Amino acid sequence: MKLLKFTVVTLLMLIIPLNYGEAQVNQGHEPVKKLYDYFRQASSQKLHIHFNKNRYNTGEVMWFNAYLLDAVNHMPDTAETNIYVDLINSDGVIMEKRVLLALNGVAEGDISLPVSLPDGNYYVRAYTSWMRNSGDDFLFERYFYISNPRYEDIIPRAAVRSNRRFNSDLDRMAEAYEIGFFPEGGDMVTGVKNRIAFKAVDALGRGIEAEGFVLDGFGNEITTFKTVHAGMGSFELEPQEGGSYQASVSFNGSRPVLFNLPAPVADGIALRVERDNGNIIVNLYSGPSGSDQHTGRDIFLIAHTRGKIIHSGSLSFTGNMANATIPETSFPTGIAHITVFSGGLPEAERLVFVNRDDSFVFIPRVVKTEFEGQQYIGVQMEAVDTNDNIVEGHFSLSVLAGDFTSPGSSPNILSNFLLSSDLKGIIEDPQNYLDPEKDMDEELDHLMMTHGWRRFSWESVLAGEIPEVHHKPTSTLTVQGRLTNPAKNEPVNNQFVQMKVLSGHNDVYETRTNNRGIFTFDDLAYPDNFRIEISSTRLPGNYPPDIELFAGDIRGHGYVPNIYTGEELITQRSRNWSRVADAGRSPYESLPERGPTPQQYGVPDQTIYIDRETVTHRTVYDVLVERGQGLQIYGNQIMFRGPVSINLSSEPMFMLDGVQTSKDAVLSINPREVERIELFRGASASMFGVRGGGGVIIAYTRRPGDPGFQDAREYLITGYHTSRQFYSDVVSLAFRRGGDDLPARAVYWEPGLVTGYDDENIVYFPFSGDLGPLKIVIEGIGPEGGMGFGEFTLELRQ
Repeated sequence: MKLLKFTVVTLLMLIIPLNYGEAQVNQGHEPVKKLYDYFRQASSQKLHIHFNKNRYNTGEVMWFNAYLLDAVNHMPDTAETNIYVDLINSDGVIMEKRVLLALNGVAEGDISLPVSLPDGNYYVRAYTSWMRNSGDDFLFERYFYISNPRYEDIIPRAAVRSNRRFNSDLDRMAEAYEIGFFPEGGDMVTGVKNRIAFKAVDALGRGIEAEGFVLDGFGNEITTFKTVHAGMGSFELEPQEGGSYQASVSFNGSRPVLFNLPAPVADGIALRVERDNGNIIVNLYSGPSGSDQHTGRDIFLIAHTRGKIIHSGSLSFTGNMANATIPETSFPTGIAHITVFSGGLPEAERLVFVNRDDSFVFIPRVVKTEFEGQQYIGVQMEAVDTNDNIVEGHFSLSVLAGDFTSPGSSPNILSNFLLSSDLKGIIEDPQNYLDPEKDMDEELDHLMMTHGWRRFSWESVLAGEIPEVHHKPTSTLTVQGRLTNPAKNEPVNNQFVQMKVLSGHNDVYETRTNNRGIFTFDDLAYPDNFRIEISSTRLPGNYPPDIELFAGDIRGHGYVPNIYTGEELITQRSRNWSRVADAGRSPYESLPERGPTPQQYGVPDQTIYIDRETVTHRTVYDVLVERGQGLQIYGNQIMFRGPVSINLSSEPMFMLDGVQTSKDAVLSINPREVERIELFRGASASMFGVRGGGGVIIAYTRRPGDPGFQDAREYLITGYHTSRQFYSDVVSLAFRRGGDDLPARAVYWEPGLVTGYDDENIVYFPFSGDLGPLKIVIEGIGPEGGMGFGEFTLELRQ
């Protein structure tokens, strides 16, 4: 085998579990106890999905791996847990969905993009049931543009209009500018030099260039400012008591616009964080009018990372100053949340990002080999710690060819777990802040000052408000629905319900409805899509209940245009346009359902259903005497009232299970053996011809094991996704090169990469000389905690 030359473009580190420095924590202070109580009862999860690409065409497959961690300690969630993955369009409609079962915090999946999928903006929303208790802000989201050039041949007229409106709205949002000012710590305190961060954005949340100057209440220019990165920057200002301040701002060189700065406060606490020699120094300042107020007052500081308290303790003001020094080695890698309390209430707070640099390093080994005349590339990946120990974990690897600069969001596992999952709003290119080849310390600090912590609010914690548990952890499939009495429009309680699993399984489950008419079949485990049949016994009055199956929300997921949203490219029909039924519709808009089986002889004038458990009659004759409608019964003679036939006998025809038989054979049957009796007369009996001139009475007996169910409904249920194996060959790669407008082509995908240089840990894919440079991306987590991302460019040499 021949070694190949490769060039490392980007190498991000794998953060491993840390032995934190000795933390100073005052366990007895009220906010500390409240925070411990909160996270003991409100534990949460974080989810990241590694996709093999940033952009797709219809007809392709979105390959992905899901990684699930505890939100506090970033350890893999080892419990078996369902992960739900939805592909949602710009109308907020689910177009594809998958259910995965995570084992040891990892699950693999794929979504085939049908050729009928509309061209446009999409996002993937992924979550567990338990994550939903914390609100939608904590669900995983990733944005894509999916191209379908053929969509112009089938696009509905309404979609053409919708796309044009979407683009018009997008243009307006891109030209609507706003700026926000964020005093460090929260308040702009008088008589103190405050550091004030700002962020200038358009209505999509995209950072824009801005510059300007600050004016006092008399119109005097105090200081100037200018954006540094992604619309963010900072300046210093010492406001005076009773003063007011405005900012004159020019966006992208436009005419200046005036904005009010936050009103100064005289008795607040100004907070300023500095980094010095491996320490985080928290400086507190009170204005001249607030010095006496804070001297001798209970000032308390708490610093935590993701709910784990790292430092807490009381502070004392000397004059108008107080400070605390916390070693950075006390913190794990991530966002440190520093809060200052005065009188037991939060007074000032600040986010600080800490990177410990204790890391694994991914080291690739690439070889070229040949088999049966075909050349192959072999890739091995080793992860080592700072002591050169090999680390094993759960990793996924993607190999791409072509243009690697695809537009759209491209966060990685580090930027998601360490930044995006704990901050408000969408972060623009979050992966850049953690790239070791870029000096982004100042930009990262601006990000901390302009984005708020979103995992909890101190007001809720101090009030003892714990998020309600509406969703329990799930590790099986559940089918749930409701039975309703159509006559009264009210739920039917304690009603017997049966579910048969079809699709070759032929399993049967039985249950009863609760007091709200809801039935539940849980602890199910079936692969892929499978069909079920739901049926129930008849209600008093002999008609079936309405069956409603809960399918989950399909519409109304609220796609909000953002920095990763592109213009809809299909805004008119092509010359080859032709009408296609259901073009662009979600396959989940309505549950595929089979209604009641049509009755063999049409709709009878009366159907008498017999409940085997409650029937007291001795014979079918007794049933007809008591419950038959429109019958004249004299002794053993039964006739329908009114004229039924002039020339023929007035006796009805009797049938048993659809076969004509004698009257006595029907009337003498024990009703416990009969499921239903159908009565036809007059026009309803016309299909029986002259035989039914006197009407028809049909008795249907129960089949073995038949509990008397009727009007069954069939549904298609989403089961556990069975992930396929990625396939790649030279022929398919060559075919992809022709007319493919994708920024990158998927050469290889391995969701279960095993690290190390063992011969069994090498992955191969076919090599074509004109593939050009390849990009290799690896992401994953360690079994004992930690996460990692690596990116390499491979230069192919013949």
